[in-house]
Amino acid sequence: MADVGGAIPASPASHVPWRPSGAILLDAFLRWTVPRRRTMPSPTKRRLRRALGAALGLATLVLAAVPVHAGSAEFVYARLCRKTFSVQGRTYALKRLGLVTQCADKFLKCELLNEIEGVNPTDCRKAVTDACTKRLGSAPDTALGKAGLRFELKTGAVCETAFFSYVDVLSTGPGGLWFGNDSACASAIDLPSFLDCLRDEVDARTDELVSQLKPRTALLFDNAGLGDDFPHLVRPPFVDQVVSATAAGSGLLVDPGTIVVAAGSALRFTVDAATIACGPSSNNGRVEITVGSGPTAVSYELDEPYTGEVAEFGPWIATATIPYTIELKDGSCDDQISGTVSVP
Repeated sequence: MADVGGAIPASPASHVPWRPSGAILLDAFLRWTVPRRRTMPSPTKRRLRRALGAALGLATLVLAAVPVHAGSAEFVYARLCRKTFSVQGRTYALKRLGLVTQCADKFLKCELLNEIEGVNPTDCRKAVTDACTKRLGSAPDTALGKAGLRFELKTGAVCETAFFSYVDVLSTGPGGLWFGNDSACASAIDLPSFLDCLRDEVDARTDELVSQLKPRTALLFDNAGLGDDFPHLVRPPFVDQVVSATAAGSGLLVDPGTIVVAAGSALRFTVDAATIACGPSSNNGRVEITVGSGPTAVSYELDEPYTGEVAEFGPWIATATIPYTIELKDGSCDDQISGTVSVP
């Protein structure tokens, strides 16, 4: 047998020398890049061409001999499901972290301008509240709502198939993803319910991190009406004070007197809508609560029908006596009371 890289004479009918596939590719490349000369190649060039052809031919044979393991459909979908959990979970968590911290920063700027510079924060708060409601609100078309939906849809699409399903996601046996060890979510009846529960766990861990990075976030969101959608934000202990009237429609506020708040706690006001409403209209009443004095006093306005409305102040860590005022305006009703917050 002739050398692998050499030419074996073909049949008399063809008079075309045989070359291995690697040499054919090499010849084609050389003919395209180097103009053919009419002179015969030197012995050195012939040996080089034969050596390169032999190397390419050997590489072709070796690659052809290596088996390619594509894996079963179960294996392919198991890997895809696992990867999707990781990628989509990380993407959602980072998106939530970014959106929440950005809004916290914007709200905080409004408060610092008020507390340090004495700038009225009303317009700033309203602008930030409107913008962040569109980003963080509970509606599915908000930026955060869309991010959560993408996590659930993309993960669900590859983890509930004919080859790999919710049973395998929960399985703690060979081939399973071991999510059955999640005591909070493993009892979910189906994959969509499980993903919703798992996303809530991601929310909790993400919001705990936000609370470490931006400790005032919970109170800022509560006062903007966004707090109900973020129950995992860390909040201080509260002293609750309900603003009420002496009787339904009386328009006369009940005087709470001195409000004692323990050091480290915050003060939270809510409104008793059943007694505070005054006048024929049920949507134009407001209660304005101010804590502090002078240009740096902090004020929040609670609006009728008062559902879910809160005004939170503090927390305070040092002994202090701080003035407060509560003012009711609703139609012909107009009343105001004053007192002090005592931090022993």
